[in-house]
Amino acid sequence: MVTAIVIIVLLALLLLGLFAFQKARKNAELQQRRSELKDRFGPEYERYLSGSDNRAKAERKLAAIADRRDKLSIRDLTNEEKARYGTRWSAAQARFVDEPPAAVDDADTLITQVMKERGYPMDDFGARSDMIMVDHPEIVQYYRSAHESHERHRASGKLETEDLRQAFMHYRKLFHALVGTPEPVQTTRPLPAGKHSGAPGRPETPRDTQPMTSGPRDSRESRDTRVPGARSGELDREDDGRRTPVTDRRPPVDPTRSGPVQDRVVAGRADDAPATGRSPQETR
Repeated sequence: MVTAIVIIVLLALLLLGLFAFQKARKNAELQQRRSELKDRFGPEYERYLSGSDNRAKAERKLAAIADRRDKLSIRDLTNEEKARYGTRWSAAQARFVDEPPAAVDDADTLITQVMKERGYPMDDFGARSDMIMVDHPEIVQYYRSAHESHERHRASGKLETEDLRQAFMHYRKLFHALVGTPEPVQTTRPLPAGKHSGAPGRPETPRDTQPMTSGPRDSRESRDTRVPGARSGELDREDDGRRTPVTDRRPPVDPTRSGPVQDRVVAGRADDAPATGRSPQETR
């Protein structure tokens, strides 16, 4: 009897251990799957879960989207294709100045054509945005916003130019991500509208900032430069009548010394003074 009880207890403990092990294993797999989904979907993971009241169900949907994406054969564009689409995009951007709605139409068409060229599904917008969510989770929200604005404009025809500008800029982010080219750095307010907003029809362009340089100084100013030691207030009248500062080139007089040289300096008759008809005070 005692032996049977011991065996039953041991079996119960063994079953509890197996149950705990299986539960820990499932939890570990769940955490690993969640970590992989977070890494793959980035900010879209939390955004997707916030729109669902069942976390496990939302995670299963994300995993299914990732599986569908993995089964696709998405290729990169060739250099020739990149150049061709880049030229068309530049034309659409230039068109925005005078025709914002038509430019946004062109941008939406280009996005769809690039996705088709690379091998993305073309079933509907939902399928396209799901695949973009996997490959470019940081940009898909811009794609949704641009598509929503575009559809509103197509339905009503009433959309502010600023809304169209935002839609075009959002399309531009996705376009460069799909084509594989860096998005240009914006230095000024992009894509100002012309006749649609009452603003000038030409886009603003950044002005080159050059350092301010002064021209050559007037020779008169260079001649008027004072030399350290010049006595203020002493002026000499030259032949043309202009009054210019006089530079006193005589050595300073030491009143505590006396002698022949000192006397000559005081008297204004230094040995090396030039022989001129002017007085020492007038000699520059």
